[in-house]
Amino acid sequence: MKRLTCLMLVLVMMLGAMALAEGDAPIEIATAEALAAINDNLSGHYILTADIDLEGAEWTLIGAYAPSGKSEEEQEIPAVETAFTGTFDGQGHTIRNLVINQPEGWAMGLFGCANNAQIGNFTLENASVDAALMSADVVGYAYCSTVSGVMLTGGKATAHAGEMSAEGMYGGIVGAGMGSMIENCSAQADIALPDGTANAGIIGGGLEMTSVVGCTATGTVTAGNNCYGLGGISGCGFAAEQFTDDVAENVAITAGDDCFWIGGITGYAGGFADEGFGMPVTVFKNCAVKNVSVTTGENADGVGDIVGAGFYNEEVAAANGAPFDQPTQFELVDCTVENDDAAAAQLLEDLKGTYVALFPVITAPEYDQLWLTPCAAVVGEEAAPGVAEMLKAACSGTLYGQEAVDAYGDGSNGTQFDCAFINGVDQITFDGATISGTLDGSEVFRHEYSYVGPLSLSGMMDGTLYETADEDAGEFRYFFMMPDTPSTTYHLEFRYGSDVDALTQYNEGPYAYWLAAGLPVDADEAMIENVITLFCEENLAEMAEEAPAA
Repeated sequence: MKRLTCLMLVLVMMLGAMALAEGDAPIEIATAEALAAINDNLSGHYILTADIDLEGAEWTLIGAYAPSGKSEEEQEIPAVETAFTGTFDGQGHTIRNLVINQPEGWAMGLFGCANNAQIGNFTLENASVDAALMSADVVGYAYCSTVSGVMLTGGKATAHAGEMSAEGMYGGIVGAGMGSMIENCSAQADIALPDGTANAGIIGGGLEMTSVVGCTATGTVTAGNNCYGLGGISGCGFAAEQFTDDVAENVAITAGDDCFWIGGITGYAGGFADEGFGMPVTVFKNCAVKNVSVTTGENADGVGDIVGAGFYNEEVAAANGAPFDQPTQFELVDCTVENDDAAAAQLLEDLKGTYVALFPVITAPEYDQLWLTPCAAVVGEEAAPGVAEMLKAACSGTLYGQEAVDAYGDGSNGTQFDCAFINGVDQITFDGATISGTLDGSEVFRHEYSYVGPLSLSGMMDGTLYETADEDAGEFRYFFMMPDTPSTTYHLEFRYGSDVDALTQYNEGPYAYWLAAGLPVDADEAMIENVITLFCEENLAEMAEEAPAA
């Protein structure tokens, strides 16, 4: 019955949209006041014509939830008198600094409740919603509605314990969805739940008969004890027809004790093969989980890479019988799981070997001709010697840290990178998770390292961070490895130290103007020629790109 009711209402919505196309002009929105005034005409058709800054003032949501009647089914259908029932086209504009602080509120969001509405095509930036039930930064409750083309950045949805907290439903784009479609949306958001709550995901929270297509999520889902239905894309996908082309990437899901139904895409999902039940088997197609971590407390249950579990509840089974006496069904078609921890472990395997500092070796006079050949190919034979010496000098610095900052100033008079090994080592050995260093054959350090996460050097070079748990590691606590390996670039580049933030800085802090470069101790002349050629070609190509046009 729910499904039939929703389809009938969608038909009404389509007929209304046709009437608009025949004559009604959309209402233009260009200010925060005009945006709030949508509440004066909740069935109107709106277009956003300018970016809007809400300036962090408490927002009065567009459209509010009220039940359409007293029956259980009518409780799920929002009254059209209070819900937003029109269309909203953001036309690519941005709405900033949304704040809603209603710890006891239901159906909270930029749009609180939408019934047979169409909402989309805008960016919501820096949004924060605190509520008790059915809350999200964009739409708190979407009933038989479409939410499409919305980009959420800097999102935050925080749940508060209340009378109905066990049902929960918290998300970045949609908190609760019934018979709706969420498509081509992206969300970078942090979702937080207290004990005893449920149904939370970065795109959607509790979704019933609601499909999610072409959506991307990144961020965190953090839950207390006794919670269920946690996912990178959605907390729940009950009776949804499809999750297609969805990606959960760089998501951390953390749950306390006694939590269950947790998945990289959704916590639980599915329906039944018998169409008479109106709950279709959910198909997950071309979905991807990339670098999604799940951390749970004691007694976790129903944890999966893609889907945690099919919905099954003993109380529901006992009260309703078949088909609820078995878990709901779902299918996985061409879905993939890629975790950076596996790639990080493989990188250390690929680096196995002992290394010396690269540049003292390759700048030795015996290799001068190896520098001239690639330089001449780019700048000509006459200019090649000068260019080769310039390239050598650029990475043969002897200063780093504050000493280098003081010497180079703003860099207008030139800078040099120190590419040596620092902190008293002349050789470094990588042996899987074990990294060690020696000086004149005597061991200086040896520690076991584990993957921490991706890291960037001032946005210029991306790498992988490893950390040792050894308390005496000092300046060898962290290793920040670039993706270079002897088999790909004939050398490796890395940093190590005790301060992660400092390791990410290029021209300031204790590691300024330093980036270690290593060469295998057993490198033959072919490898040395290859690394010199690669260094010259890459740097001369960058210089040519940066040179002003004549």
